[in-house]
Amino acid sequence: MRLTRRRKVLMLLMGWMIVTFSTWLLHYGTNVHDLVSDSQEPSSGWLWSEAQVILEVGEPAREGILLLEGYGYPRLTFRMWCAVESAARAHPHLPVSLLMTSPVIKDSSLLHNLTGHLKNIHLLHLNTTHLFQGSPLHTWYQQRKWRESFWPLSHFNDAVRWLLLWKYGGVYLDLDVMVLRPLTRLPNCTALESRKYVAAGVLKFTPNHPLMRACLDYFAQNFDGTVWGGNGPELLTQVLIDRCGLELSTGRVPRCPDVTVLPSRAFYPIAWWEWRRYLEDDARLADDLLDDPKVYALHMWNLHTRHVPVLLTSQQPYARVANAHCPITAAHAGLLM
Repeated sequence: MRLTRRRKVLMLLMGWMIVTFSTWLLHYGTNVHDLVSDSQEPSSGWLWSEAQVILEVGEPAREGILLLEGYGYPRLTFRMWCAVESAARAHPHLPVSLLMTSPVIKDSSLLHNLTGHLKNIHLLHLNTTHLFQGSPLHTWYQQRKWRESFWPLSHFNDAVRWLLLWKYGGVYLDLDVMVLRPLTRLPNCTALESRKYVAAGVLKFTPNHPLMRACLDYFAQNFDGTVWGGNGPELLTQVLIDRCGLELSTGRVPRCPDVTVLPSRAFYPIAWWEWRRYLEDDARLADDLLDDPKVYALHMWNLHTRHVPVLLTSQQPYARVANAHCPITAAHAGLLM
C-alpha cells in the first residue's frame, strides 16, 4: 500500500512538473532547441525583466545600415547587440535600422543605454507581408515556399535580405558582423568567402540595383530548401558567374562595371573553418585585425562561435574587438559575452 501511494505521489509530482514546464515554454514562445541555444550564449537581461517594448511598425531609411533579426525572438544576445553597436559607432551619420519580425523586444538597461547614447539606432517591427507585396517574390511568399525547406526560417531570411537591399539599398549586415571601419566609401560590393563562394553576410548596394534584382529572380526560379547556403552565398555566387562573368580565383567581374567583389580580407579575414582563431588568446592576431585598414568588418561565424565564451578580459580577438567597438555592450556583459 505504501508503494502505491509513493507511486501516486511521484506521478502527481511529475505531472505538475510537466504542466509547469509546458506553461513556461508557451509563455516565452520558444522551444527546447531555443533553450539550449540561450543557455550557451548569454542574453542581455531577458531573465530578469519580463517587460516588453512594443516596436513601431515601419520601413528602414533608404541607403542606411540594415540588420535583421528574422527568427521572431523578442530578445537579442550581447553579441547581437555588439554587432548593432559597432555598426552605429562606425556610421554615426547614418540610420542603423534593426529590423525585427517580433513585434516586441525585451526591455533592458542595455537597450536604453544604447539607444540613449547612439541616436542613429532605430528599432522597427518589419511587416513582411508589405515587404513581399508586389515584389518578384510575392508568389513565393503567398505559396509559403519556405515551409518546404529543411531550414525554413533561415531561408525565409535569405529572401528578406535580397528584398531589403533591392528595395532600400544601403549596407546589409548579419547580426554576427562586427564593423571596424566605415563601409560607406566602398562601391557596390560583396566579398569572397573562399575559393568557391562569394559571401552574403556583408553587402552594399544602391536601391534597385540590377544585381539584386537578378538575385531575386534567381531565388524565385531556383529556390532550394535542401542546401543550407543555397539561397544565400551559393545563389549570389552563381548570379555573379552568370551575369558578371565572375572569376572566383581573382574576384574579377568583367561584365559588371558597377559591382566589386572584394578580397576575403575585407569582411572574412578568418575563414569559417578557422572560426576558433577568434576565440583563442592571440594578441598578435587581435592587433593585426584591429590595425589593418583593409579589414572593414569581421564575420564572427555565430553558428560555430556561439558555444564558446568570450572572456572580455582576455586577448581573444573577439574580446579585443568587442571592447574597442561595442564598449557599452561589453560593459553590460561584464566578464563574459
